[in-house]
Amino acid sequence: MNAIIAANVQVPSSGAAAIIADFAEHAIRVAYIARRDISRLPEAEWRVPGIYVLIADDGSHSVYVGKSTDLRSRVMQHKLANAHVPGWSRAVLIKRDTSNGFTSADVGYLEGRLSAELDAISGIVVVKGKTDGDSTLPPHMQMSLDALLSSILASVRLAGVDTHREDDGGEQSPSAVSRTQIPGTVADLLAEGLLHAGAELHCARAGKHGVGTVAPDGQIIVNGVGYTAPSLAAGISLGAQSSAGYGGWELWHVGSLSGPKLADLRSQLPKS
Repeated sequence: MNAIIAANVQVPSSGAAAIIADFAEHAIRVAYIARRDISRLPEAEWRVPGIYVLIADDGSHSVYVGKSTDLRSRVMQHKLANAHVPGWSRAVLIKRDTSNGFTSADVGYLEGRLSAELDAISGIVVVKGKTDGDSTLPPHMQMSLDALLSSILASVRLAGVDTHREDDGGEQSPSAVSRTQIPGTVADLLAEGLLHAGAELHCARAGKHGVGTVAPDGQIIVNGVGYTAPSLAAGISLGAQSSAGYGGWELWHVGSLSGPKLADLRSQLPKS
């Protein structure tokens, strides 16, 4: 069963006002607004740090991901001119719905993560501006922000962007239906305390060395993109484009190449 990401959506009677969605689980507030109406965003609420997505409705499937310490002012600048996606028509503005809000380092990191996640989806063209991302945050802060990605991606999907990634639906593929499937996921390892979020994973093959990080939801983050299937994460980390021939459970080691394999940890899961 697919998990449900709950959102409270407020649709104003005025067609020019922003639609607001609150993702309570992660205290995320999102505004959906047309380019022509950006000036209608309340300054007191939206002149804050956050990330944004500009969406083109011209058939190009183009999006532009950005960040700012003043969301409203930055998107107003894009309204006047944007060399990267000149024909953008809609914007998604994302901020933290808490008293402290995001820091500039937070939004730098989230910009890079969201840009990488969307860029990994075949039907989306992420138009690149300057180099995205912020690597100055300590690992524990990166991990706390990684936990927000499910709500952030859901907020982009709510704008009508197809965020489905066919390459990461799990380990089993149509060509492998006869293969013996061993129960257990990385999320199960986290739940049983056999693995912790933020753990660094290493794999190697043919002289190449891949690195990943365990996210709080059990995904393995490689190059800014989260993968549910360990085999696909391993393949991508080693320069492949698919999971074919990569047994992620056997390839991934925890902490270093001499550390325990994910398969060893999976073998310790309680038998159902």
